[in-house]
Amino acid sequence: MPKTPQARARRAAYPGVIAVLSLLVLAGSYAATLQTHISGSFEQGRPGDMLKNDYIKDVAEIQVALNVWGTIHHTGYPLFTVLGNLFTLPWRALGVEPAAAASLYVLAWGVVMLGAVGWLLWRLTERPVLAALSVVLLGTARSIWIHDVVAEVYSMSLAITALMLVVALWPAPWRGQWSTHRRVLGLALLGGIGVAHHRAVAFVAPGLIFAVWPHLWAERHAWRPTIPAAAGSALVGFIPYIYLPLRAWQGSAWVYGEPGTLRGFWIEFTGKEAEVNRLVSPPASLAALLDNIRSVWNILAREITLPGLLIGLIALTLAMTVASQRRAARVVGLCAAGPTLFAIVYHTAVLPEAILMPTTLALIFGVALAVDGLAQLNRRASLAAMIGMAVWAGILIGRNCGYVHELVAEPTGLHTIAHLKQLPRDGKPALMLPWGPRYAAASYSRLVTGENRDIMMVDHKGNYRKLLSEGYQLYTEPETFYTYPPPWPTAYGAASDWWTEQIGPLYLTSVAPGYVQLQNSPGLAKAGDPAGVSIAYGITRRTAWLTCDDRHNYLHVIWEADSRPTGDPSIFVHLTGDVPAPNPITADTQHPVYGLYPFERWSPGEVVRDDFTLPREPDLTQVRFGLYDRGANGQFVNYGETSLPVAQCQPIQ
Repeated sequence: MPKTPQARARRAAYPGVIAVLSLLVLAGSYAATLQTHISGSFEQGRPGDMLKNDYIKDVAEIQVALNVWGTIHHTGYPLFTVLGNLFTLPWRALGVEPAAAASLYVLAWGVVMLGAVGWLLWRLTERPVLAALSVVLLGTARSIWIHDVVAEVYSMSLAITALMLVVALWPAPWRGQWSTHRRVLGLALLGGIGVAHHRAVAFVAPGLIFAVWPHLWAERHAWRPTIPAAAGSALVGFIPYIYLPLRAWQGSAWVYGEPGTLRGFWIEFTGKEAEVNRLVSPPASLAALLDNIRSVWNILAREITLPGLLIGLIALTLAMTVASQRRAARVVGLCAAGPTLFAIVYHTAVLPEAILMPTTLALIFGVALAVDGLAQLNRRASLAAMIGMAVWAGILIGRNCGYVHELVAEPTGLHTIAHLKQLPRDGKPALMLPWGPRYAAASYSRLVTGENRDIMMVDHKGNYRKLLSEGYQLYTEPETFYTYPPPWPTAYGAASDWWTEQIGPLYLTSVAPGYVQLQNSPGLAKAGDPAGVSIAYGITRRTAWLTCDDRHNYLHVIWEADSRPTGDPSIFVHLTGDVPAPNPITADTQHPVYGLYPFERWSPGEVVRDDFTLPREPDLTQVRFGLYDRGANGQFVNYGETSLPVAQCQPIQ
């Protein structure tokens, strides 16, 4: 029975419907994982945390820069930043969270990349379903997915690479409408923009040169006007670098490094900071080279699964040798060769997972061209292959969605901002944090959302002496001392002269749970202050009290040194029932002020506050604390105990 025109129309529409549904699956996956708040950073020590931090360690910095016309770490990424600020403006005006607006900007570059690859495959194969499935596969590869939903620079790099592939590979009749001269100029312009944005874009050049070389060689008589014009077009991409010193000269509140000076600008432009930190170094031995090769293999296997990697390599090889579009496959394969070799030789230079994204693109591209070649031989086999691609994409979504969601939902940045509520606001507060995710998160709340605009933010390059002389109260978090230990040995590390060089004599006190005040003179008792309870070694407990919220009890103790302490006892803090338990919940420290400030460092008459955090437990009713030593025989020697009822804690509003 012959098919009706309506049936034939429905059958013809099926490929388009399947393609649209495939893309909707990808869109839903991205919508579920788009980062919508300030980024955080994972604690070190857990398996996989180092890689997770590598993915998001710079995200909070970029979220700030894209909302305040700031500048970003080397190599500056000026065009990315300028376009990003222009992009986020209307979204913020519509009430979108600034961090989410920055993520949408990066997603826009991801859409450009996926759209370019999908369109090119469609034109090369004339199979919309195959093109759509390839886009979904590419978009769900782990690193590409991540860099399409968090505010990082790599989605723009890959988008520019994809656009250059479009210029190099677009099939007839477009090729006939554009002369070789124009295509070379287009590649030079995009290449200059790409290399100015991220130097690693240069490594795709071999494939692009291979794509245009036969036409360029055939028209070598016209090189004289083409080569200088191409060089000029490439240099256009570097014009946006004027943005870096311009923002520094204008006094922008968010400037990385010192791009306003010639030396600082050169460090930013060349990325010399990476050389100083020994990030750009080849393997020192054959064994190290083999380790790098294994690491690259493992990265690609994580990106698209190990079976997917094997399929991709076989498919790309077949596409390069026997498929009808083997020239396109060779171009894409050569474009992937440079990033792959760079990731092997300079494995620690930058995030290798990001550098290898063009390799992932080439593998998926090769699969698409191989399936297209298969379709020309056996329609049913190609249909089975496309079903396999759909299953593969489903596996990637199931495998990567939770991982990506954990990255975007990491709450350290939000916790940093929430914690700022406890920072004292009397006087002129200034918070010192080393440049990094926590500093960026706190600065986001000051510069972008404005909720902590009354706090001065200063990083590890700040002029602390000047701030203290101007009457600022300089605070930091205890974690800062892991990076910059105090001038005496503690559990945080060996003694360091860093603080002495920055401030001079260093005196510490807690001012709120999780915050330390940095002083260059001791806080001394005032005449007429009430006397405390003498404990041991010339140490007096002036007062103590409890505060609490829904989750925690906070013990606050004011100590005083009647004279320079002659001993250095430890502090026990126990949460117990009415009767002490054998194994109480503790917040013990070896030294006061979060283990940072030994009693023996104190000056006569110095007053120091100590804060301890304990959980809220309904059956535990007492907080008991005091000083103790370990005697010569190994026994503990307690110097009394003070007990405070949890029921009398002062609720924190």
